[in-house]
Amino acid sequence: MYDRELPLVGPWPFDRGAHIDPVAHGEVTLPTATAAPPFQDVLVLHFMRPPASDGGHDADGVKGEKAKLRSQMLAVRKQMRADDPAAPSNLSKQVTKALEGSESLVIAGYVAIGDELDPSPALEAMQICGASIVLPVAGKAGDVLSFRAWKTGDALEKGRLSTYQPAAKTVVPDPDIVLVPLVAFDAFGYRLGFGGGYYDRTLPKLRSIKNIAAYGIAYDGQEVERIPREAFDAKLDGVITPSRIIVAQADD
Repeated sequence: MYDRELPLVGPWPFDRGAHIDPVAHGEVTLPTATAAPPFQDVLVLHFMRPPASDGGHDADGVKGEKAKLRSQMLAVRKQMRADDPAAPSNLSKQVTKALEGSESLVIAGYVAIGDELDPSPALEAMQICGASIVLPVAGKAGDVLSFRAWKTGDALEKGRLSTYQPAAKTVVPDPDIVLVPLVAFDAFGYRLGFGGGYYDRTLPKLRSIKNIAAYGIAYDGQEVERIPREAFDAKLDGVITPSRIIVAQADD
């Protein structure tokens, strides 16, 4: 266990795949949420990380370790969702803290599927504060994500890999902040997703165009000691949970 004192309000460091779920077909809308009030303080965090493998020395070995960890952490995430129904509301408060001052920016979120932590209350709170919200659209395998504008009440349509996306094909600017779903994460800003590589391709492309900040969205219990890494894995600037705002540490 260790303490870290982190500023809860930016700025964020700028030097630094799609997800899957069996959901019913048809148009859906996200529920309405009330904006959470912003906070400006500094929180001393106390947390422990469960152990995880630090990866192998070859690509096949790392892929195998990722697959094993993914299976384990999907079960953990499912249990955390069942145990913490207030998590989306509490996440909204943390996102509002972390992104205060970003009300004029474009924020990319996602539609939660399966047991992913639902960011819709946070997105709606930031929208009420003036931010423009966009949601990802997954193209064919190997593509980067594109984005479509979304606001509360907009219809969604089913996309690839059982994802959901805005039905209106409105042209939007590239996001300034990207909220990223994940299966597991570590303190160094690395995440484990479903293996499609969409965010690993999209974040470097966005960073080559403009300064962005990318934050993973997760339950606290999704943190592990170290994510097995491959050369193409894109690092996050931090992770936001229902109780913490975690700035990514420098690598060992």
